[in-house]
Amino acid sequence: MLVMVFSFSIINYAESKDHSESNLESNGIESNSGPSDDYRLFQNFPNPFNPATIISYKLNNDGYVSLSVFNLVGQEVATLVKEFQEAGTYSKQFDASNLSAGVYLYKLQVNGFTSVKRMTLIK
Repeated sequence: MLVMVFSFSIINYAESKDHSESNLESNGIESNSGPSDDYRLFQNFPNPFNPATIISYKLNNDGYVSLSVFNLVGQEVATLVKEFQEAGTYSKQFDASNLSAGVYLYKLQVNGFTSVKRMTLIK
């Protein structure tokens, strides 16, 4: 009897973990819209960072790319990319030496696809 209860608990935990992971992805802070098979915005590395970090993204189709950094008030604090790029994987260094410590958002837009992730600057 004890083994059955234990196995039932593991199954429920696994199911709730799957649901919580999908809820984390749709929390409104880190979001994707558009054809996600074609494009991908990766989490910056390192995170948290001081004073610089690398932001990488993948394009499976050519397109006009916009990669920008915003503060939590919604003000754009940096434009990292604003140009046409061919399909491929790209990395941009973001130097935040002139910014104060805190949480920032970075947004990739290309061909109707938008993805936003957050990063933390520590000083």
